[in-house]
Amino acid sequence: MKTIRIGSGSGFWGDNLDPAIEIARHGNVQYLAYDFLGEPTIPLLQKMQKKNPAQGFVPSIRAVVRGVLPICLEKGIKILTNAGAANPQACADTILATARELGITQLKVGIVTTNDIQQKVEELLDKGVKFTNLDTGDDDLGKVRDRIVGSYVYSGAYGYVEALQQGCDIIISDRATDDAAILAPLVHEFGWKWDEWDKLATGITAGHLIECGAACTGGISSLWKEVPDPWNIGYPIAEVNEKGELFITKVDGTGGLVNQVTLTEHLLYEVHDPGNYLMPEVVTDFTNVQMEQVGKDRVKVWGARGKPAPATLKAGIAYTDGYIGEVESSVTWPDAVAKARRSFEIIKKRFEMVNLKADEVRFDMIGVDSCHWSASPEPDPEINEVRIRVAAKCADRGEAGKVARECVMLMGTGPIGSTGQLNTPVPREVFALWPTLLAREEVKQNVEIREL
Repeated sequence: MKTIRIGSGSGFWGDNLDPAIEIARHGNVQYLAYDFLGEPTIPLLQKMQKKNPAQGFVPSIRAVVRGVLPICLEKGIKILTNAGAANPQACADTILATARELGITQLKVGIVTTNDIQQKVEELLDKGVKFTNLDTGDDDLGKVRDRIVGSYVYSGAYGYVEALQQGCDIIISDRATDDAAILAPLVHEFGWKWDEWDKLATGITAGHLIECGAACTGGISSLWKEVPDPWNIGYPIAEVNEKGELFITKVDGTGGLVNQVTLTEHLLYEVHDPGNYLMPEVVTDFTNVQMEQVGKDRVKVWGARGKPAPATLKAGIAYTDGYIGEVESSVTWPDAVAKARRSFEIIKKRFEMVNLKADEVRFDMIGVDSCHWSASPEPDPEINEVRIRVAAKCADRGEAGKVARECVMLMGTGPIGSTGQLNTPVPREVFALWPTLLAREEVKQNVEIREL
């Protein structure tokens, strides 16, 4: 019976790339899927691309090529990734150049791109189309139009499948969904049709479970005390056979844990409505998903159901939204909490004196209330030390610069025990995201092939 195994190469930009090498060597996989993008990363890369036309892709692709591509070519393993981000063509150039450095003489690279979404947004705005913000309900995108950095859309697995059909060794895309690189090999290998909703839902379930790498093999799990060797955690492998049966596992001998708890935790991750998990190819119903432990670090998953694909696709419109000025410092025992609060009082008064113009100001005691803020319980008054953080969001860079200037004075005017362990980064530009929907007929994917 035909069986396809797909390994997770990474879950985010900056993730550990070593587990993918282990999967390529010992995972008996036919595909490796690397997810590098999150909502904050695209605007950053779009800005980089505007400054330098040779940038705008995830630079980790060089490490992928050096670390795993020779193994993949030897074993016939295909690589799929959204590392192309804002500049897939430059990403392809980098892949080919790095491959040449390694002495690789034959390589077929597929480039999957969507049409210029920013141009499409501009055209539709001119026609009076409203882009309702999915978070706030605001439909007046025009008020930030002059501050838009770039726009993107979550495209699907369609272009990946086309590139696989053309025999590509490695396929890169712009902002394809996290699941697309896992669904595409299954559609390609098993000949699934784009209206076989239950089959597509199985592929989306596989993709959703393994897309974030170690997050389903014991990373960020409630079982964190029980996870073996997390420093050597094995990344997940999705195995699907021609009967449509799905299994999640990992390479034997690696650290980590695959069981019903770790998979259930990740099944619920980033899912607002388990009955309607929207992807470009299919709407998946997770409400009847079941799991069974069928071996060590091996779980069978079934029960996902599919519904017709949505009429719209999620788009992200990134725009600049001012600057953040911030400072961190430490105060020590005794009375560390009281000293921190006194420091905040001093800084608030200084901000009033210099007429700081800020949209928002935050005062956090790291280790005390910086995560749960107002819901935090009263801290131990004898706590050994407190790290204080002051941050202000300002429309003007110069105003944001006041934060550091006014906080540095704590070294001389703060309570005894103000350490001078200051962190005063320069004000950084803020990117905001306008999440919205775009009619799917406005989105077109294109596939380009480049070869050595």
